[in-house]
Formats: sequence, C-alpha cells, structure tokens
Amino acid sequence: MEATRQTSSELGGIEPHTRQACYLPSTSDGVPLIGEVPGVKGAFVAAGHGCWGILNGPATGEAVAELLMEGRTIHVDLRVFGFDSPYRR
Repeated sequence: MEATRQTSSELGGIEPHTRQACYLPSTSDGVPLIGEVPGVKGAFVAAGHGCWGILNGPATGEAVAELLMEGRTIHVDLRVFGFDSPYRR
C-alpha cells in the first residue's frame, strides 16, 4: 500500500478490493505470444499465458529451447502463437 501511495496520488488513498501474490499477464486476444520479435534479430518472447502459464510453461520452454538451439521447433507448432499469426485478433 505504501508503494502505491508513493507512486500515485490518485490511487494512494484507495483501499484495494483484492490482494494477490502474483501477476498473470495475458495478451489482448488471450493467446500467448511466443516467438522471435519481428525486426529484432535474436530477441525472443514467450509471454501472455495468463493463469495457464503454470500448465503450459514446460511446453513453451521446450519449444523456445528448440527454437534457440535448432532454429525451428520440433514438438510444438508455434505459428498460432507468433506476432503474425492469422489467429490474432
């Protein structure tokens, strides 16, 4: 609470309605973003799993490791999760 008061005068006086220990980031369309960042050679992202990160994290880690080491994935088709996926809204 004190950090909020020091950071924001608007939020500093408001009591939180929920307290939680973690932040579960997700993408605007709910589909994780996994793959190489367009235009930034060697930069990769694997984020946006929301509450499913604990379940999907191992498969994501394996896929990203394959991508980094082999230049392609072997076990997971990442096309649906890429920046340019036709499934992105």
